[in-house]
Amino acid sequence: MVLKSLALVIALAGTAADPDSTLRAANDAAIAGDWARVEQLVTPLLAPTTQQGALSSVDRAEADRLAGLAAFFTQRTDDAERDFVAYLKLDLDGHLDPALYPPEVVNFFNDVRARHASELHAVKPSAKRYWPLALVPPFAQFQNGDRVKGIVIGSLLGAFLATNITTYLVLRSWCHNPGDTCDDSGKNHYRGAQSLSGWNTFAGVGLILTYAYGVWDGVRGYRRTTHELAPYAIATDGGASAGMLGRF
Repeated sequence: MVLKSLALVIALAGTAADPDSTLRAANDAAIAGDWARVEQLVTPLLAPTTQQGALSSVDRAEADRLAGLAAFFTQRTDDAERDFVAYLKLDLDGHLDPALYPPEVVNFFNDVRARHASELHAVKPSAKRYWPLALVPPFAQFQNGDRVKGIVIGSLLGAFLATNITTYLVLRSWCHNPGDTCDDSGKNHYRGAQSLSGWNTFAGVGLILTYAYGVWDGVRGYRRTTHELAPYAIATDGGASAGMLGRF
């Protein structure tokens, strides 16, 4: 018993001292499908004493991922779910490459992510948001996470503003007084001035309406609690599961 305890202490010390080589060996064992060997290698890395010592968050995430795979392939799905959740909490964008792993474990992993979406979102660092930006489209839309809408509103604002300024400057060069439609050379710009005046008004009204909509949408987006809501469906050996994923 004493010898076993001593061996365990030595193993823990060795893995804590060089976790990179241990994880490389565990990945090699995973590629070979030797899940017992994977579990043997990563278990010491996930010991509390190791986590509080030299193991970085990146190494811990990798150890959790490998532990989840080992548990899944040894038919311990509860342990696999626990390890995958621990992995995702450290790497919110983590995934299993379908080219490396069979569909059953990839589907299980995605199902775990979906079922623990709210728990995972709780540990996601919130982006800093500023109330004044809600009044400045398109920055308000980008702040709220509505990138496409921000690009559309920004493009419309830029186009309306450029058209309004350009037509104003041309009209200014043609018409020095409200009733004057001729330039200094005497060339008549009456028809052209009428057309440009209409475009100038259209661009000005479009600019104001787009800005007003951008402010309304920016404030609404700043206040709302849900930014995205999307359906998901996961195929499993026993059937399928479906639901909605959202950011809250």
